[in-house]
This record gives sequence, structure tokens and C-alpha cells, in this order.
Amino acid sequence: MKICLINPRFPLSLWDFSYSRDIDGSSFPFPPLSLATLAALTPKEHEVVIYDENVRPVNIDLDADIVGITGYSIQIERVFQLADTFRSRGITVVIGGPLVQKSSLNECVNHADVVFLGEAEYTWPLFLCDFQSSGAKPLYSQDSFVDLANSPAPSFELLELSAYSTAIIETSRGCPHSCEFCEIPIRLGRRPRNKSVEQVMSEIRSLYALGADSIFIIDDNFFGNRKRALRLLAEIEGFVRSVDYRIYFSCQFTIDISQDDEILALLNKANFRRVFVGIETPRKLSLSTARKNQNTKVSLLDAVRSIQSYNIIVWGAFIVGFDGDDANIFNEQLRFIQAASIPIAMVGILQAIPGTPLYERIKKEHRLRDDEAGGIRGAANSLIRTNIMPLNMSFEELANGYGFLVWNLYSYNNFAERLINAIKLGKKHGVKGPVQISKKGILILLRLFNYYVLSTDLRRIYMFMRIIAQTLLHNPQYLHTALMHLVVFKHLKQFYEQETSYN
Repeated sequence: MKICLINPRFPLSLWDFSYSRDIDGSSFPFPPLSLATLAALTPKEHEVVIYDENVRPVNIDLDADIVGITGYSIQIERVFQLADTFRSRGITVVIGGPLVQKSSLNECVNHADVVFLGEAEYTWPLFLCDFQSSGAKPLYSQDSFVDLANSPAPSFELLELSAYSTAIIETSRGCPHSCEFCEIPIRLGRRPRNKSVEQVMSEIRSLYALGADSIFIIDDNFFGNRKRALRLLAEIEGFVRSVDYRIYFSCQFTIDISQDDEILALLNKANFRRVFVGIETPRKLSLSTARKNQNTKVSLLDAVRSIQSYNIIVWGAFIVGFDGDDANIFNEQLRFIQAASIPIAMVGILQAIPGTPLYERIKKEHRLRDDEAGGIRGAANSLIRTNIMPLNMSFEELANGYGFLVWNLYSYNNFAERLINAIKLGKKHGVKGPVQISKKGILILLRLFNYYVLSTDLRRIYMFMRIIAQTLLHNPQYLHTALMHLVVFKHLKQFYEQETSYN
């Protein structure tokens, strides 16, 4: 059989970094890992092709027996367009991915011959077998959690890896915490499930052999299982040393890891350059109400500085619109983010995601506006939308305060101050390995120089020169990271300023 797997194009969003692709040279931040995993689950006698519309257009006239389409809610309109097009040609269309939830199941069924609900490691092979024999069922639902020992190494060779900013892998699923607004413990479980160290290292070696120079570990909490994570980090450290540190890593974890010097030291040795942390708010009452208890047990300011002292730049997730928030929260968030020297702060308005405890509480309190959450997970036009009726401010105050916060966060002076201070903090432990500049890095540097220096905006020129000079003075081995943040800054500044209003 011929099987075509498709990742539909994303609309403009905070996470697509579209405004900085002209400098980065990539087509999209991350490759479609789920499709590469489905390809690996497919018996070898079948022909599999992966199309990512974010890299190149899909051939609508393609010859296929099955077209499989994945997607997030933000992609749903394009998912249905593609599904309807291929079904009109008599091709069997299957839809799966995070957009398929119990709440959206009926809508998905209307556009597909087969719908997948939940993880697909077991249901995809079963579907292929059914399709070739007695006929496929309209719905394949995975009710229990998959054992990741049964999740194969993705078929990375089917992906055009050079088109993406970074490669990605998944080493575990689930999170032991139970934050009120988060769907991860519900969708993926509170008991972390892990791939073996051998599985993960096989994937890392494969990606390196295919030319990857950076890998983002997409686990929602990389340290859900500390003992296993330590063994994995020790293996990664040995590997990066063996390849002369020509590959680096980033991941996500919770702020309580800041208290674990053994882990932080291993992350540094294993060439982890940055980490994404859900900080949410400096207000402890809001954290407690949201059941983000791990954030209440540490000094958030000291915790961030501790992580960054190991040359691991912290990117932070922040939320405004908690029940305890009033009009003062925007200045409070700004002061904290500046003091913590968090260069990249992804700020969103609180959303009630269906299935979460927050959604059920807001619904019970009759404060749910509609079922569709907006915020930073959605398209640009949903950035300042929330499906929650706030308690201590109006919608207009919330939207205007949000605009004030993000505009000030990405002013030239404020961003430069945060990035420089974060780089200075890393002097204590230093970057591992020699300074290396690839051909891609040279091209990015030339494009950065063209955008920042050959400009009529004196503030932009000054910020660039200031960051480069301070990096070379205090932590020259971190020049690559400084340049990468200047690439990301271009997108965030343009995106926030175009999609929010602030006077």
C-alpha cells in the first residue's frame, strides 16, 4: 500500500517563529515527530511518504491508498480542508493527533473515514491490519496508556531535517504534578512513562548521523523520573563529549529542579543550553489556587538564577488572568521577569482547557464564556481572547494590561538587559567544548548583521552591538546562544506588537 502522512500548515502564531525565519533560514521550528513515529510503526512492505505543509506544499494529486492527517486545534481548519479534498478523490482519510478529543470527535468523524483518539502505538498497526483484511473501523480509541517500550524510534530519515530549526525527540510522557489549568496529567497520565536509556540514545545517534546539531526534548517534564533522567544524562554527556560537543540540547522541566545541583551540573556537562520552565506568576496565592505547589516551595527568583548559573538559559511560561490577579499584576510580572533575567518570556492569558479541573470549576461557577480557548496556543487572532470571565478586572483591562506587559518585555532595552544578565550568570560553570561556527551559523550571523546593524533604527543597532560586546566580554563561548536569542527576539517583538495593542 501507499500511505501518505500529512502535517497541515500552521497559521501565524506565537510558536511558529515566522517573523524570524528569514534570518534563521528554516521553514519551521520543529519536524512532525508523530508522523515519523507512525511511519516507523508501519510494516516495511508498505510505502510511506511524509508531507509537512510548513516546509513544502502537499501534492493534491498524489497517488495513495491512505492519507493520514495529524494536527493540533490551531490547524483544524486546514486539517478538514485537506481531508475533504482527498476524500472527494476516493482516498481513505484518517485523522488523529491532539485535535481529536471527545469534545471534537463528532466534528472529526464528519471529515474522515477513520478517526484516532489517543495514542497510536497500538491502534495504528491494528488499523492497517483491519484495512487490508476485514475493513477498518470508523474509530480507533486508545483508552489505556501505551508502554513506551513499544514506541519505536521514529523514521527520522523520512523528514527533511535541514528545513527545521532543531530536531526533536520524546523520551517520556506524563507529569506527576496536577496543576489545575494543565491537561497533561489527564491526557498523558500522572505517572511518567519512559523510553529506556538505550531507546533514547539510539534516537540521538540517528539524528546526529543525519546532520542534526541541536535536539529539543519535548517531554512536558523531563525529570518526571529523576533516577532514570540521571542515567540518561550521563549517557548523553558521554556522547556529546565523543563528538566534541557538536550537538546541544534543550528540554522542559519544573522549577523545583533548581534545588538539585547534581542534575544541573549534569545538564551543563551534557551540553544543555536552555530549558523551558512553567513559572506562571510571582504571586504565591495564585500558584496555590492553581495547584502549582512545586512553585510555592522555592524562591522563584533564586531558582531561576541557580539554573542560569550553570549556563542554562531559562525560558519562562507566564500567565495573567488568575482569579487573584488585578490590574497591578502586569507591572508585577514585568518587574519579576526583568529581575530574574529571563530573556524569552512566553506570556499568555489564562484559559480553561476542556477536561481540566480549571474548566470544570469555571463551568460550575458559571464563568465559562465558551468552549473555545484562545491564548498563546491558538492563532494570532486569538492571542488576547480567553474563555474565562475574570474576577477582578474587565476583559478590556485584561487585554490592555497584557499588551502593556508584552510590549515592555520586548522593548530593546529590557530584552538586552535580561539576555546580558543571563549570559553573565553562566560564567561560573562555562560552556563545554570549543567554540564552533558552522556554515549555517555564518549565514545566520550575516543575516543578523544585515537586520540589526544595516538598519535605520538606532535602538535596534545599539541593542545588537551591546549584546554582542557584553557576551564577548563576559562569556564568549556563549556567542552562539546570544545570536540565537537575537533571532527569536525578532519574531516575538514583531508578533506581540502586531497582534496586541498598547498605547
